[in-house]
Amino acid sequence: MINPRRLARKSLGTLLGLAGLACCLTLLFLGSRAVMSVGGSCGSGGPYVVATPCPDGIAWIMPVSIFGGIAALGIYLASSLPVGPRLTPLAWPALFLSLGWAFLESAVAGPGIEWGFMICAVLFLLMGGAPLALLFNRQAARAVFWGTAPKAAPPAPGPGGVRWTTRVTLPGEDTAPQDAPPPRPASRFVELRPQDVASSGGGDLVGQLERLSALHRTGRLDDAEYAAAKARLLNGSGGR
Repeated sequence: MINPRRLARKSLGTLLGLAGLACCLTLLFLGSRAVMSVGGSCGSGGPYVVATPCPDGIAWIMPVSIFGGIAALGIYLASSLPVGPRLTPLAWPALFLSLGWAFLESAVAGPGIEWGFMICAVLFLLMGGAPLALLFNRQAARAVFWGTAPKAAPPAPGPGGVRWTTRVTLPGEDTAPQDAPPPRPASRFVELRPQDVASSGGGDLVGQLERLSALHRTGRLDDAEYAAAKARLLNGSGGR
């Protein structure tokens, strides 16, 4: 159960965290491409003459993108909602796939292949893509993004509160209730009339009672049907 005001604060924090993380990853990608465009290393400031000056803005873009991304991820974790997908596991693939793509573009940008950039591109693409390959398994995807569904039903919501459940149906899954009891087979009991019992004799009454008991044991008759049928047989037999 969560208060609506707290829900609004968490929703706002979640959106700010995701937006900040996306902006920082974009800045890191663009900053990495700018540094690679001048050879992969540069410098600025200091008392010495810099052989390769950094492009404009790199001195603040790189640290802001790194530390800002960490802060945005922390805001998202602190404001995460009790329901919905958990997007935190995607931060690792997003980081390394973006850097791998930046290295790959720089490796093939010149007249020949820059093998130093190409090796980094392959390593980063593998580091970012390997975790995503595990998500092709439906159970793994549910465990990573949604967690396991609770075994017991959550308590009823109180006044002014909202009740959450983590039960999620993925595409292609059966939507039938998992714990629903199997349907009881239709009763095949044929009503016995007292006059039939009276004409069949006492020995047949024992057989009819045994048949009723067997139907009751196999579930074809519930307790109420069994008691009513047994009473009809006994009352009919007693009136002879």
